[in-house]
Amino acid sequence: MSKQRNSLGSAIVQLALAIYLVVTGICLFGVGRSISSDEIKGVTAFFKDISPAINIVIAILLIVCGVVFLLKVFSLDLGKLDDLIKYVTLIVWIVVTVVTLITYMKELSSILVLHWLLVLAKNGLIIGGILCIKDGRN
Repeated sequence: MSKQRNSLGSAIVQLALAIYLVVTGICLFGVGRSISSDEIKGVTAFFKDISPAINIVIAILLIVCGVVFLLKVFSLDLGKLDDLIKYVTLIVWIVVTVVTLITYMKELSSILVLHWLLVLAKNGLIIGGILCIKDGRN
């Protein structure tokens, strides 16, 4: 019984993460600027002049990873390729998280510390979700 519940929970996390990654990737292309995330703002503020190029690379990676996670929800496994995409996305997301938290470091000295903690927690959930997604065929 608990295994079935865990499988359902994993599928829900995987589906939600897939949607989040695809939507974030689309936003990086400039669609839906009004829902731009803190991570996008953090990367743009940190890298300034080269941020458009970095945003495009990250956008493509996030969309591809989101589609792969969506395929995995429906038991379509790409073997080692999806593992590679997953781990590259994980590393990129960790870097984006660190850059974002550094960019918002000034918030630690004000009432905005709650915002900084919220960004940290959200990204921790995303990183944890990526780590929870099962590896492909061995």
